[in-house]
Amino acid sequence: MPGLSLRPDALGVRGLFSFLRDLDLDCDINPCAAWIGALDPVRAEDPSGVVEFVREFGLTQALANLLGVDEAEVTATCVVHRTPMDGDSDRLAGPMSDYHNTRPLRLDEAVHVACWPRADGEHVVFVKLNHLVVDLGDAVAVLTALRAHLRGTTPRRVGARYRDHSALVARYAAMPPADPEVVEKALGTIPEPGRKGIPVISESSERWLPLRGGISFDDLLSAVTATVLRTIGGGLVLQYPVSRWEFARKGGYFVEIKPTVVHGESAADYTPEYFGRTRSHYDSLGRYGLSDLTSFCAGLARARMPRIVVSDTTLMRPEPGLWRWIPVRSHRIFEDLKFLADRSMPGPPLLRLQYKTRFLPPDVVEDILGELEERIGAGGEPAGSSR
Repeated sequence: MPGLSLRPDALGVRGLFSFLRDLDLDCDINPCAAWIGALDPVRAEDPSGVVEFVREFGLTQALANLLGVDEAEVTATCVVHRTPMDGDSDRLAGPMSDYHNTRPLRLDEAVHVACWPRADGEHVVFVKLNHLVVDLGDAVAVLTALRAHLRGTTPRRVGARYRDHSALVARYAAMPPADPEVVEKALGTIPEPGRKGIPVISESSERWLPLRGGISFDDLLSAVTATVLRTIGGGLVLQYPVSRWEFARKGGYFVEIKPTVVHGESAADYTPEYFGRTRSHYDSLGRYGLSDLTSFCAGLARARMPRIVVSDTTLMRPEPGLWRWIPVRSHRIFEDLKFLADRSMPGPPLLRLQYKTRFLPPDVVEDILGELEERIGAGGEPAGSSR
């Protein structure tokens, strides 16, 4: 959208803004979710009431804060479709994914909600949120409140989460930045990957793996590192998100994507304890993300280093018993390979393996899933046991 830009101190979302504006990557960036459930009949037919609820929550004001415009210039939309959307969750995963991939948010659109009736009297609900103003914790809070609203109840403390959003943006920008040279020295030399990355946005596929309960994020990093060093080979750079505690329960996106370098010849060193120490050290260096490390990023591009993300996430699964979750996927992705682990309630723990089909052949995908199943899967051995 021409003319839209970020306020100068919106440092935490510059990368997201570029992905959305310049690369048209709504399908890979903006979080969305879909479910089947029973709605309050009056609220199911009141799209303006849904939009007003979103505004009361603070999402449109937060987006206006980032864009430096009046809230009246920011939109939220709700559409009530008349065509029935019948079938179970598995059958509806395709249509809902198609809807997600063909209905991007505008940069100045905070939320889009769509509802379809069903022959059984229930509804299908789809919600997409602008990642510029929600991290995944915010997404869970917003979607929980919105589901309650659609069922006819009144969520408590609507608007509290985003009350200080503008001040938080300024506070985050005022945090001491890291010295890029110090960070790049700590990261060390860029290795040669065993499999080159695909340097363009590309078609994706995905697989699922139930995870064992009690897995920590450092357990996940360690298991993924061992697996990809063996199956992809060479040395690699993994990316993982960091959300600082002082911002984690506040409304808004304040996440840093940090890299860590791993070498094939040192594979045995990358234990959960190693990643705990390493992540703590990187956090102590100050505020920075991968995009701040210009020399390092140039080296990754020269090496055609595959973009590999390991992340805690939420699949935004709804309350069981009230709703039935419909998985929604992106047709195109920026990264080559993503390991997205949902260890949140209501569970059970579940790993989404998302990858460019041009990057990994089916046999390698099966190899990766098999090893992860053994290391951290619901049917594998306890974490840390010998293989």
